Amino acid sequence: MKKFVISAVLAVMALSASAQVNKWERRVFEGSMILAQRNLSEDGKAFVKSFLGQSFYEDVQFLYNLEKKKQATHSTDIHFLYLDKDLRPMQLEGESLISTIEKSIAIVKSREGRERQEVVNALRTIINLMSDMHTIGHIRLESYPHSMQDFKFICYSGDTPKYNKRKHPVTWSRFWSIYDAWHNGVTGAMWANDYEYAYGEKAKQYSAGSLYDWAADCGKTASEIYKFVNPEYEMPRIQRNDLKELHFEMMAKLGYRLCVMLEELAQ
Repeated sequence: MKKFVISAVLAVMALSASAQVNKWERRVFEGSMILAQRNLSEDGKAFVKSFLGQSFYEDVQFLYNLEKKKQATHSTDIHFLYLDKDLRPMQLEGESLISTIEKSIAIVKSREGRERQEVVNALRTIINLMSDMHTIGHIRLESYPHSMQDFKFICYSGDTPKYNKRKHPVTWSRFWSIYDAWHNGVTGAMWANDYEYAYGEKAKQYSAGSLYDWAADCGKTASEIYKFVNPEYEMPRIQRNDLKELHFEMMAKLGYRLCVMLEELAQ
């Protein structure tokens, strides 16, 4: 696998099914959104723009600004991917991430005769929840009970406890942005370039299959991390960097898969 030149990601915001903004960490997904936008065909771009009035990358930036101004609220019920021991979506009492994406896809596909705002909200929901599905911190695995909660573990700046200089007690939801602040000069476009360089040859492989295949693949990646980490774990810097490569690959998969999904919806 080609190594990354840079190692921080800027985040964006999107809407939930009820047109509410999900309050993510700011530095997470901008590169994925730009990667997807770049790979859309002209017809795909025109389709998205016809409903959002701009590219979906620009749209999620707009939504992030709404959240900053506290003009949008947060909904958590459908923002987590729950998978059973066979990496299949778990049955929940209410709406789930997968079922909400499926309903939103159905709305967009049957857009003729629907209210325009309903289709707009559905598109934003798809973008939002596809991003959540590819976020390690939003994946809950039945096989690893400790992954079902936002437990804390330790990251330290040295490569062994003996040479540790600084410890960071963190939760999984904050793990991926531990040192993003050290790379404030990195832009989303730079990340998109990195994703394409490192994973562009696998674009067709990543985007093949169904929504359920993608969910299982995301769960498999999460299990690579959860299988050896527990709430008392202390993670050295070198291992943290290795795990971040898994995260970067997930971000590339998100970009390519979102592109394919939007192309299909444009038909």
